[in-house]
Amino acid sequence: MQTQLLHHPTDEQLDQLMAIWLDGNLNAHPFIKADYWRKQAPAVRQALPQAQLIIATTAEKIIGFIGLQGHYVAGIFVQTDAQQRGVGTALLSAAKELTHKLQLSVYVANRPAVAFYHHSGFHVHEQSVDKATHQPEYTMRWHR
Repeated sequence: MQTQLLHHPTDEQLDQLMAIWLDGNLNAHPFIKADYWRKQAPAVRQALPQAQLIIATTAEKIIGFIGLQGHYVAGIFVQTDAQQRGVGTALLSAAKELTHKLQLSVYVANRPAVAFYHHSGFHVHEQSVDKATHQPEYTMRWHR
């Protein structure tokens, strides 16, 4: 597996990213109706090329990605069959090499993700409620 910046993703690459994104959200957030994520997909597909994307690949196939908007981690998504193999850690490490601070939002109910971010050096900065889903979420921060 290797990580690299992805500049100007092709339609085929966007298809791969979106499949990983949708599957990841459906699996990680059973407490949110699946239809919510499907409705978000067109806007996400449009936003992805605007983000700084770091992808993880094996044999030219994308198996995960992290999207950054400045210092904000818009999301880390890893293909289901590649999870628990260090892909998310590698993506986050690559992002940390690009900057001295990161911030993200994570649903409180997504306990595996909260634990992953704690383990990766993030700390809860505040708790609020996501207006779109009405779910409690943490704002977490990391800095060197």
